[in-house]
Amino acid sequence: MPLRTYIDTARGRIGRMATAAGAATLTAGLFTDAVTQPGLTAAVCAALLGVGLSPRLMAAHEKVRTVAMMVYASPHAGMAGILVAERLASGDVARLVEGGAVAAWTAGVWWIRPASLAKRIAKARPAAGAIEQPQEAAPAVVDQVPTDPAARWWAENVAREGGIAPGTCVIATQRIDADRTAAVIAATTQGEPVPEISITRLSALMDRPEALISIDPIPGRGAGLRMLTVGKKREAPADTWTEISRSALPGVELMEANTYELKELG
Repeated sequence: MPLRTYIDTARGRIGRMATAAGAATLTAGLFTDAVTQPGLTAAVCAALLGVGLSPRLMAAHEKVRTVAMMVYASPHAGMAGILVAERLASGDVARLVEGGAVAAWTAGVWWIRPASLAKRIAKARPAAGAIEQPQEAAPAVVDQVPTDPAARWWAENVAREGGIAPGTCVIATQRIDADRTAAVIAATTQGEPVPEISITRLSALMDRPEALISIDPIPGRGAGLRMLTVGKKREAPADTWTEISRSALPGVELMEANTYELKELG
């Protein structure tokens, strides 16, 4: 037989012997107080040692560990309670009740085997959904169908599989002035940078001169965001850049454009 089988058999026999010893102690307690103190000490020590030295109980998931420990210690707690009752109560009726409690304790522990039950509980894993998953950082964008025409155009033509910039999306658009529009491009995967985007291919797709298209970092933001501008080259006011940068905060969906034509970004 495997070594594990021998170990489990030995544990089972030791458990049966401990149950018999506990029943004998409780039975003796019906007639003498001399066994109360040793019995209480043995019950408490056995519970503490059993819980503290059991690798399976200590390694149990936090959702089931407390229950498993309580089940393991339940016969020891029951034995201690009966011993205290035997010491405090007196009279024939009390002895009958205590005798019934001793019989119930012995039968219950012998049949249920709380130590084995506790280890089975500790071994079990909580059902899916019962374990609280750690909260991940909010994604840079909201994964849903965009409502802004610019964002939708980008998703269908640029960010599609095999497109110019897969893994990206437009999360905000804003007209800077009459002939210049800006769009915030974000990586769809948290912690990933916006990939290099070919302005030449983008120019061909949009049918706009390359000189009117630029992709630049956003002041104060990381590589997961980029600013696409389409229109005549001139510096945008600082407050405009600040407003656009603020609109691209991770987890914030800004999909409405002030002015936009579906076939072009400016």
